[in-house]
Amino acid sequence: MKKSRIIFVIILVSVLLGIDLLLKYLVSTNLTSITVLPDFFSLKYVLNDGAAFSLFASKTYLLIIISIICLFFILYELKNNLSDKILSIGYSLVLAGLLGNFIDRLIDGYIIDYLAFKILNLNFPIFNFADILIVVGIIIVIIKEILNERGKKNEVRSK
Repeated sequence: MKKSRIIFVIILVSVLLGIDLLLKYLVSTNLTSITVLPDFFSLKYVLNDGAAFSLFASKTYLLIIISIICLFFILYELKNNLSDKILSIGYSLVLAGLLGNFIDRLIDGYIIDYLAFKILNLNFPIFNFADILIVVGIIIVIIKEILNERGKKNEVRSK
């Protein structure tokens, strides 16, 4: 069981990482800006040397160190939660996204972002597939941990 779960995680992370890197390559070689849905969604080629919302802009080395710390934490949590399929998927998504952005930052010093949304005349920060993986993975982990805690509380109450 554990061996098959490890193989599943490796394949999932590899496929998602490959998709992320392929999308960034395609964007960097073929795109400047395309409006997909006027006043809502467009594809824009942007080089981001910061983190979310341009935090720590031009602090590449700091962001690389933070990424390495996060990588070790995610690998530790993934290893310790392999028996839980949902947590394995959540942590795998975070790992793939983190690796995708880490590779960009390590090689180029910046991350390629390209998904731009405008909602109610507000321009949201431009992001990429790796960012989606990280956010969705974290949401999965948080929800699963909340459900696990509720289950433990219900178990204690029923005794």
